[in-house]
Amino acid sequence: MVTHVHNRRFRLMALLPLSLALLIALGTIQVAKALEIDDDGIIAASEVIDDDVFIESSKAVVDGTVNGVLIANANEAEINGTVNGDLAIFAAHATVNGQVNGNLIVGGRVLTLNGAVEGSVFYAGSTLILGPSAAVERNLLFGGYSVEMTPGSTVGRDVYAGSYQALLRGEIGRDVSAEVSALEIAGSVGRDVTATVEKPDPDAPRMFQILRWPGMPEEVIASGLQVRESAEIEGTLTYRSPVEQAEAIKSSAIGAVVYEYVPGDDPELTPAVKIQQWLVARLREFLTLLVLGALVAWKMPILLSRSADQARAKPLSAILWGLLAWIAGIVGVSVLSLLLLILGLLLAAVTLGELSTAVIFAGASALVLAVTLFSLTVSYGTKLIVAYLIGRPIVKRLAPGSAERVFRPLLLGIVLYLLVRSIPCVGGIAWVITTLIGLGALWLLFRQRRSAPEPMETGKPWD
Repeated sequence: MVTHVHNRRFRLMALLPLSLALLIALGTIQVAKALEIDDDGIIAASEVIDDDVFIESSKAVVDGTVNGVLIANANEAEINGTVNGDLAIFAAHATVNGQVNGNLIVGGRVLTLNGAVEGSVFYAGSTLILGPSAAVERNLLFGGYSVEMTPGSTVGRDVYAGSYQALLRGEIGRDVSAEVSALEIAGSVGRDVTATVEKPDPDAPRMFQILRWPGMPEEVIASGLQVRESAEIEGTLTYRSPVEQAEAIKSSAIGAVVYEYVPGDDPELTPAVKIQQWLVARLREFLTLLVLGALVAWKMPILLSRSADQARAKPLSAILWGLLAWIAGIVGVSVLSLLLLILGLLLAAVTLGELSTAVIFAGASALVLAVTLFSLTVSYGTKLIVAYLIGRPIVKRLAPGSAERVFRPLLLGIVLYLLVRSIPCVGGIAWVITTLIGLGALWLLFRQRRSAPEPMETGKPWD
């Protein structure tokens, strides 16, 4: 079921990776005067590090104290000690039991927070669980599939969520803003709740139970609004939905309740027309990827193959660098535009009007070209890299002789990607993840070629 609610939620989720990257760029880079690289991933309980630390290991275990920024890039991360600065984790599974005297920034499959965070929590991934002892002094921003605050957990200020479900069973100091399919409130909210939810559908969890993916929570609730008897909302509960859900509001401890209608599926379109529009959109996306993929397989097969190799060898690093590349591209365009405008004004101020016009025109043309190339890379190039990464091992197993040819694995990967992309909720997450992996793979390949340049061979047959 695809609704306007889904579209708004996916826009929010797409912004979260940019927020994470911006926080890393502005938070860690400005603080760092020096940086310690930790390859074994272990910081013992007796160890105190008076510096910023970067951990890259299969497993990171921090029991000691870091007096600075800590960045952990690992498959599993467990933080039991104290971080006197911001903590950034990129891991499939992360557990934070200790004290973070800064912001907590996490990208990964599952985060379990049992400790205390003096700043805010920013999370993009699949599942976030705040245990009964979790305490976030400032804000919680979440983009993914499921966020759960268990009884006893606290958020001092605001909660922002864009996900399938939000289970708010703890204590929230100020406001809640959510765009979700399913919302349950069983704890307390100090001020207002503003939420966009889908209409009740008891069958919604069945699809997710069938399509279970790693990191998916055990508890999946039906779509719609549920305000339990134990809920307390000091201010106003404002919920937007295609249908009124007054019967789902069981608590009387609410300042006021306001319902606002928002349309679901367009009522003027018949099911046959909706299916036709969906098929046309998927066909356009397939043909675009197919044509661009054929050109890349023909002209740049080695670039495609080596980028996929980087993503396969260092998937978590690719996601990390993808975040940074994404924000760097957007910030870079803004900075260049501003510099171009300043240069034009300076030239005009010294009576070089014609030169000013020529410089602005030439600079704007170059900037438009750069933006176009970046947009094509983000929208399509990254998807081709991940599609080839997915299709190559499958073709190699089914038809070993065809694996050396670039186009056939790429075609299979495009089909598989579009199938996942078509799944409600999952498709938006898949788009973000493939974009980050593809951008990161290109950056890792660029770094590798700069450090060890070698001539580019002509490449393998494209078909």
